[in-house]
Amino acid sequence: MILIKKNNLMKKFYLKLLRYYERESNKSEDRIVLKFLTKENDRNQQKKYIEIGSGLGRFVKIVHHLFNYNIQAVEINKDLAEQTNNLKIHTLNINFLENHFDSNHFDIVHCSHVIEHIPYPDVIAFLDELIRITKPNGYIIIRSPLMSIEFYTSIDHIRPYPPKAILDYYSNPQQQRVGKYTVLPVKIKLRRSPLLVSGYSYNPMIRAINMFFKLSWCLFRFPFSKPDGYVIILRKQV
Repeated sequence: MILIKKNNLMKKFYLKLLRYYERESNKSEDRIVLKFLTKENDRNQQKKYIEIGSGLGRFVKIVHHLFNYNIQAVEINKDLAEQTNNLKIHTLNINFLENHFDSNHFDIVHCSHVIEHIPYPDVIAFLDELIRITKPNGYIIIRSPLMSIEFYTSIDHIRPYPPKAILDYYSNPQQQRVGKYTVLPVKIKLRRSPLLVSGYSYNPMIRAINMFFKLSWCLFRFPFSKPDGYVIILRKQV
């Protein structure tokens, strides 16, 4: 009986620590985007903003609270789309590749942790759509993971697309296909998460060590990994 209670307490602590780590990880990455949006914000102009892959609505809700934007969202999961609609954020339950948005329509297009779920060549059609719907001199903000020991713990992760792959698609002629738009990188910020030991899912000791590393990273941002994600901000050229 005592052992069961102890195990339940450990499980609760473990889940609480995971939630804490997730919040800190989100805040660290959000800060880059929110700082940029604040810098570019014009209170005299209601900009058109769209969230591609709104998920649970966590980030788009923050944007809705902080900025006077005309906000829309796209989410392929019907249940999640209903959830963000309930937040009074107009959300279309569609596959973004089948959208009917006008060209040159949005001032800001934000796409967080979506492209790694898309295979080639669909991913370049997806990128082209992000840019097509953006106004000239508007911004496309993409967040995505790089390869790490946790990348394939999400069953629908296809492959990472580093910033250079995106930029080369629009500038390097020696490819199967070359993007027809011109984009200018405004900011590229690499993300460093906690240093982790591989094999943690199968070994309780390694799992405990990695949870300690995650807690240390939350408190001190150390020890950290090699870059395992990024935020890239692009400006659509006229």
